[in-house]
Amino acid sequence: MPAAIDAATRGDIVFYAALGYSQEAIAEEVGVSRRTVRKYLDRAREAVERSARPRRTLCAIVRGEYDWEQGERAPDGVDTGDLMSL
Repeated sequence: MPAAIDAATRGDIVFYAALGYSQEAIAEEVGVSRRTVRKYLDRAREAVERSARPRRTLCAIVRGEYDWEQGERAPDGVDTGDLMSL
C-alpha cells in the first residue's frame, strides 16, 4: 500500500509533474515510491476534474492548501491566484 504523505509532499509531487518530471524522477526527488507518486497524481487529477474551479483546485493542491477530506481548498477565502505565480 502506498505511504500516506503530508499536503506539502503531495503538492511537490503535482508541481514536479507539471514541470514534466517522470514519475520515477518525482519519486527520487521527494523520497517516496513511484507507486505513491502515481497514487497522488491520480488523486490530484480526479480532484481537478471534479472541481467547478479546476485551476484554483490545482493551485491549492500545489500550495498544500487543498482539503483532501472535504474535496475543497482550504483555508477558505485564501486567494490561490495563478499557478505561474508560485
